[in-house]
Amino acid sequence: MSVSIPASLAVQAPATLSSSDLQAWLQRSLAYPPEYDDQLSSHLPMALQALHSMGADETQMHVFFEIYIQRFKGRLAPAQGRALEDWRLALGQPECFADLRASFERQLAMQGADEVLHQELPTLLSGLTAVAFHGAIRVAHAVEGGDLSSAAQRAELASALAYWASRWQRLPDAAAPAQPEPLLSLSDWSQQLQEGSRGWRSEAPLIFLRMMEASAQPLYRDLAPRLPLRVDLHALVADLASLALGYYLMSANFTVLHMITGLRALRVLMPWLPAALQQDPGAQRLLAQAFVAAYLAGRVQIRPSIKTSLPDEELNWPDLMSAARASSDDHAIKLVHACREEMRVYGDVRYLRAAALVLA
Repeated sequence: MSVSIPASLAVQAPATLSSSDLQAWLQRSLAYPPEYDDQLSSHLPMALQALHSMGADETQMHVFFEIYIQRFKGRLAPAQGRALEDWRLALGQPECFADLRASFERQLAMQGADEVLHQELPTLLSGLTAVAFHGAIRVAHAVEGGDLSSAAQRAELASALAYWASRWQRLPDAAAPAQPEPLLSLSDWSQQLQEGSRGWRSEAPLIFLRMMEASAQPLYRDLAPRLPLRVDLHALVADLASLALGYYLMSANFTVLHMITGLRALRVLMPWLPAALQQDPGAQRLLAQAFVAAYLAGRVQIRPSIKTSLPDEELNWPDLMSAARASSDDHAIKLVHACREEMRVYGDVRYLRAAALVLA
């Protein structure tokens, strides 16, 4: 849904809001459910955090909020649930969102955010593909939102963890065959992924449903195990982030956009993953599987004539963030934010072009 922002609002210079200002907006967002329409993830708290990070002022936050909540059509978040003895028993059960939220609220109050993240992220990570990575993405935005000891920030983190848990989804294991094919270089692996995906298409309406269908395809079983292991999960995330960025620049594909933001989320959450898990080959295989399934689900089509609104040499973050702050497009806001953060980490100037492309 796209709604034009009045020019008088779009040109205002941003005034930096405090962390407590953001938490007030996040508190308001908790009145609304984690999804709208038919299983579409709410981006409201994620986009609010991204806007705050990019310097949105109070008016811009208000305009975006009021436009976005129209999607809920009067629906409010479910009533307070009851804390579960073992939240893992509710994994993958959307109807248990309220109980899962209550469970994480209690746990965060007792143990604190750092301890809960260290303890529970390994279980959630095995369901990384939940609702097209939105579980992980929402948790990553929640931990970036400010003081994790504040009540509002804890409440948003509890909701984010609950959403990931309630929609937890694990793809089938693409185990290496008894006589496996040789491993491929990253570039050859990428080329085979692009070429092999051209003959398959799913018509399922949602990304995560298409990913599950993709996991039944021979390419998924054959290609996912052929990606060489890196020194650790962080190195593989960096490699796949570079590939996803290249795919987006060639296609402006909506699913590939989620691959970029999903990989960013995993990078953000890495400090809370146990060192043993970061070194575990199984975690790398899980990520390779998710990447193959997502690319297949994207039904990617290369668009040779795709262009940004400005030549590369004129692109800059102040202008791109100004355009994002004035936008009502939640995906554009989140991708511009993600691209800025990824360029800070990886130094890849192509992220400027990707941010311009989503705004074009």
